[in-house]
Amino acid sequence: MSFVSAGALLWMIPLAGIIVALYLLKMRRKDLKVPATFLWPSMVYEIRANALFQKLKFSWLLVLQLLALAAIVFALARPQVRTKGLGGELTVIVLDTSASMSAREGGQTRFEMGRKIAQDIVSSVKMGDRLAIIEAGPTPKIVSPLSEDPAKMQRALNDLNPTDAENDVGEALRLASSIVSQYSGARIVLISDGVFSDIRDFSPGKAQLVFQRVGKSDKNVAIAAFGAGSTSEGTQLFFSLKNYGSLPSLGTLRLFADGEIFNALKVEVPAKGTYGKSVPIPTGAKVLRAELEAEDDLKSDNFAVALSDPDAQLRVLLVSQGDIFLERALSLDPRVILDRAQSLPETETRTQTSYDIIIFDGVPAQEVAARGVICFGSAGAGSPVRRTGTASKPAYQGSEGNHPVMRSVDLRDTYIDKGEKVEPTARGTVVATSDAGPLIVVASQPKRSIYVSFKPMDSDFPLQVAFPIFIANAIDYLIPRGSSGETFVVEAGKPFSIPAVEADQKLTVTTEKGDKTEIAPAGGSYVVRSMEQIGRYTLEVGGKKTTAYAILRSDLKSNIKPQDRVLIGQNAVAAESTTLRLSDFYKPLLLLALLVLAGEWWLFMRRS
Repeated sequence: MSFVSAGALLWMIPLAGIIVALYLLKMRRKDLKVPATFLWPSMVYEIRANALFQKLKFSWLLVLQLLALAAIVFALARPQVRTKGLGGELTVIVLDTSASMSAREGGQTRFEMGRKIAQDIVSSVKMGDRLAIIEAGPTPKIVSPLSEDPAKMQRALNDLNPTDAENDVGEALRLASSIVSQYSGARIVLISDGVFSDIRDFSPGKAQLVFQRVGKSDKNVAIAAFGAGSTSEGTQLFFSLKNYGSLPSLGTLRLFADGEIFNALKVEVPAKGTYGKSVPIPTGAKVLRAELEAEDDLKSDNFAVALSDPDAQLRVLLVSQGDIFLERALSLDPRVILDRAQSLPETETRTQTSYDIIIFDGVPAQEVAARGVICFGSAGAGSPVRRTGTASKPAYQGSEGNHPVMRSVDLRDTYIDKGEKVEPTARGTVVATSDAGPLIVVASQPKRSIYVSFKPMDSDFPLQVAFPIFIANAIDYLIPRGSSGETFVVEAGKPFSIPAVEADQKLTVTTEKGDKTEIAPAGGSYVVRSMEQIGRYTLEVGGKKTTAYAILRSDLKSNIKPQDRVLIGQNAVAAESTTLRLSDFYKPLLLLALLVLAGEWWLFMRRS
């Protein structure tokens, strides 16, 4: 048993003292002469009780009054006892719908096990209990707000489905905490297999966090790497399989080029080991696909797609002290694979590089071998400008709207706090100006580069609609889309944007099963968030079709072994072995107090 307000128990000491003291008080009575005392036998007791400094005599009235007081004080302390069930009077259920929850064990997926637990919690609610349900998917969302309607909650649970994407459990828990953190006795019930990254910045407040684990198996083999590259022997397809389980795995890997199978291999991957190989691909093949058939529990990562066009995916390095707006804008481009660093790695030189584009954000630009460079607010070697000073609050004056970098980019309402004063070099072309000089300068030789005279964080540019459009234009300018421009590959669940040509036309996303989703343009682009399952999608707008493949490539989610403990906030939270909940016990105590007081009144009246 525990108490919600244990401090209330201290009231027992003074209140019990007062009751006892009342039994020691001396009552003043008038002297009255009577003919004989044998007519007043019942008053002898009263006379003795009123004696000064008389020892406290046993009294059933005193016992009953102290018992009633004890029951009331205990009720005020809100005692709680453990009973079967995970919920409470105020509960938020956080249900994990990420890729690892699609692992199938014993005829059902982990998601189905988790949903059954959630349904049992909903079924066990009592009158006055309130529950909310949060889906911990790629984008956490409240699927059922705080409610006392079990039918509504059951419908919300039935509408949920697992995804093939990574998720952000920390964001889902913070969302749950924002609902119940101020309520003592509230509960946040996380239903998951524990396959997620450590969560550092989280506090449940006054609420209690419960981790209910689902799943047991670690049996999984994934396509860990899949891509094409030019070698001395021609264009080769390379792949790597990884076994996350504790037993060896046998399987068959089938390889397709533009929809036609061209190779099939028997593969054996040792326990906790890898298997890799390179094979030649058919001449002219554009879309390469792999399907692994193996006896494992998670199928989502047995599917992979790669494009033979080297520009189909771009490796981008952001050298910055931190700019979340810039990172988000870059992540919206489906071609971008983004890495981050606070300074330029030593491996990046004038002659060798691992990246297609390097972006310097407030870090002096250096000469690098990357195919394209963007510099924000810190001109350096290789920049198409010469720095001449600093500018305070430069005001936008105009731009070359026909230039590909400035297409649909409106800077008229952009406030810039500070920047650099620069002069363009011979190879630089000014495409936007301010009253302090060039604002944006581009160059096409010897390589394409873009210079912006201010850091995004020194302005409100990231808050403008024009910012993601400018970033998308800049990437397309540095490395134009190649032959695979009508086809691309994205991580399942990762949002991305597509430029909108007409403001009144909607984008239609169609799955392989024929399910359709329409997306209206916003801020000059379509933001697609609905590709949460692996497979082939068709994107159509204005009669123009684009093919997109969603894949799962996640070392975190492919390692499906459930966790006994998860690090959340500052504590390691252990999985609950029994489904117990704390239930208030104050109502029976209040009833006991009433019964005792009734008995005390009956006894008093009988003696009187």
